Amino acid sequence: MSNSEQRLFQQHLNGLQQLVQDILQTNGLDGIWIHAGEVQYHFLDDQPKSFKINPLFNYFVPHTQACGSWLYLDGVNKPHLYFYQPNDYWYLHEPVPQSFWTEAFQWTILKHADEIKSSLYKQSVDLNRTLYLGDAVQLAQSLGFTHINLQKALNYLHYQRSIKTEYEVHCLQQAQFAALCGHRAAKNAFFDGKSEFEINLAYLQASEQSDLNVPYGNIVAINQHSAVLHYAQLQRKSPAKRNSFLLDAGASYLGYASDITRSYSFDPNDEFAELVQRMERQKLALIDQMQPGYHYLSYHTMMQQSIAEMLHEFDLVRLSAEQIFEEGINRTFFPHGLGHLLGLQVHDVAGFQQNRRGTHKAPPEAYPSLRCTRNLEPNMVLTVEPGLYFIPLLLNPWRDHPLGARFNWQKIDCFTAYGGIRSEDNIVITADGAENLTQKAQTALNG
Repeated sequence: MSNSEQRLFQQHLNGLQQLVQDILQTNGLDGIWIHAGEVQYHFLDDQPKSFKINPLFNYFVPHTQACGSWLYLDGVNKPHLYFYQPNDYWYLHEPVPQSFWTEAFQWTILKHADEIKSSLYKQSVDLNRTLYLGDAVQLAQSLGFTHINLQKALNYLHYQRSIKTEYEVHCLQQAQFAALCGHRAAKNAFFDGKSEFEINLAYLQASEQSDLNVPYGNIVAINQHSAVLHYAQLQRKSPAKRNSFLLDAGASYLGYASDITRSYSFDPNDEFAELVQRMERQKLALIDQMQPGYHYLSYHTMMQQSIAEMLHEFDLVRLSAEQIFEEGINRTFFPHGLGHLLGLQVHDVAGFQQNRRGTHKAPPEAYPSLRCTRNLEPNMVLTVEPGLYFIPLLLNPWRDHPLGARFNWQKIDCFTAYGGIRSEDNIVITADGAENLTQKAQTALNG
């Protein structure tokens, strides 16, 4: 795989070099310095926060453990990586990488953080004509940068990041495998009677991750906890009665994330299991319909209509599917967006950005939680994650509503003990449809 990855990465980097040239020319600059980031500490404490790489650094450099490192780009010469590797006996620092991508860069090893200052002036004749991209704004100012996180440049980069290169799609595909191994182990742990805490440990072990390097906090929810969209408590005690299980958890490959959700009924023959199966079919049917050129909102609306049909067919709301949709009742049961762009960040950038200039298009009033207001384009990677939940906070106002009498409260109250359902796959838009990266990886794992 290394030779193939080397070829894909070099093509990716060549494209980014052209992108850098465009940014420099447009903004009258000579070069860009991207800072990987620094160690940050908790308030009034000497304990460091978990390091998170600057995604713009990771966009160019396939290495997530590069705290204190810098990258210089001029769009013409080989990118120059200033890799921070201090002499230290308190902490073990990353060795100098030896991988498929390392020959694509010039290298300078920094043994002291302040060595970057002399390197800046050697590399850049005039810092007033260079751009700093990173979160250490005070440091950048102290070093003499005047162009810091220029919004025009960020808009250009963010918009480009929403359209993945072949290398990026490869990384996103690889990120599916570890996550699916974790999902399988977590499912088995649930049916073996384990607690949320124990299920999470099973997921981490099978996916070969720690809590510090998962792309987002795992959502491991049994029973009514599945109705909390970003549940994170991890109960250590197993419930006396097991009704349902929802797992929303991913993995990463060279910084690129997967984001996968599965739901289960403990009794495979009960009505909640039928709801789960129906949701899975609706998700896959929608993915089969997705094409470039269509607005993501249109697919979100189609799924909201499908939720209205489910509420009618499962006798949860005693109105026609059309009436349920017109009254917005479906939005009570499906209160979040259909999905989001996926990449170096789980909720990747430019979901609302309509062009390289940064034109912002907010979600419609009816769907404020929608995370993408773009027309789909080939090589966009997104999640598709419909849900149906029984959330008391959202349901209770309907009890006093004139239409409240049309809700089947007996069944709804029963399903409240199950929490809810979410089913999530990761897809890439192709020239004429969509490819399901999650399903493709699952098929490969199944042999």
